[in-house]
Amino acid sequence: MIARSACFGAWLLGLLFLGLGVVGLIRWPHWVWAAPIACAVLALAATYRLRHLGGTILLGVLTLVLLAGAGALTHVAVGVARPVF
Repeated sequence: MIARSACFGAWLLGLLFLGLGVVGLIRWPHWVWAAPIACAVLALAATYRLRHLGGTILLGVLTLVLLAGAGALTHVAVGVARPVF
């Protein structure tokens, strides 16, 4: 039961960070958005693999690290790509 809700939360966070990356790329075009988008896509792939193929501790940790990386890189990308007036 816990693994099911954890996978659902990881899906939501992955989609959130992917959406923020795409919206940021459209709003402030810059190459720096590639990193958070790639991390979010990899996190979604790891979550899919964790959910459907059965997971190990290592795969769960990888998902967590990728989601944290996507969040941190989104914050960095907003700081770099957003113009300051």
